[in-house]
This record gives sequence, structure tokens and C-alpha cells, in this order.
Amino acid sequence: MAERSEEPAVVLTRRKDSGFGLFLLGAAIGAGLALLFAPQSGEETRRDIRRGARRVKRRAREMAESGREAAEDVVRVGRDMVEDMKKGGRATARDVRKRGRSAARDAREALEARLAQHREAFDDDGDDGV
Repeated sequence: MAERSEEPAVVLTRRKDSGFGLFLLGAAIGAGLALLFAPQSGEETRRDIRRGARRVKRRAREMAESGREAAEDVVRVGRDMVEDMKKGGRATARDVRKRGRSAARDAREALEARLAQHREAFDDDGDDGV
């Protein structure tokens, strides 16, 4: 037979929900009760709701305009950066082309000089009177 322990056991469980849903439910119930027990008529309440909706609409429009302006600024700055990079790239390409042409000219001149030396050496060696 198994023996039973005489010490009490404590079991802890953790709930998965954070309570945020309950908070929203409470807020909705509170808002409903506030409308029911408000010391103003239904017409006044509807007027306040319309005012609030217009205020929210105006703020949303202002935020959209502000966001549009910010986006335009970002696009303008980006476009300016691209233009600056293109100008710098063109200048770099011109410089590389110029240096490349100069290096090619120097290499051709060095090759022609070496060929001339070899021709002279060949002509001097090959002239045995044969």
C-alpha cells in the first residue's frame, strides 16, 4: 500500500487571458450606463455624439494631411539624395574614364617603346649579311 503524505499540497494555476477583454467589457457597460443616467435629454446626447464625431473626423483629416506632408518631405529628401548620388556617380564615371584612357595611353606607349626596342635588337641581330 502506498503511503499518503500528511503535508498539504498547493496547486497554482495561471489564467491565459490578461483581463484586457474584461476591461473593455467594463468600459462598454460603463459608457452605456453613463448614457442612460446622464442628466441630459436624448437630443442633447445625440448632439454631443455628433460633435464628437465631427471632432474625430476633423482630427483624422488633420492627421492624414500631416502624414501626407511628412511623406512628401521624405520623397523630396529621397529624390534630392538620388540626384546628388547621380551627380557624384557621373563625376566618378568621368574621372574613371579619364584615368582609364590615360592608363591605356601610357600602356600603349610603353608597349610601343618595348616593341621598338625588340625590333631594333632583332634588326641588329638579324643583319649578318646573309
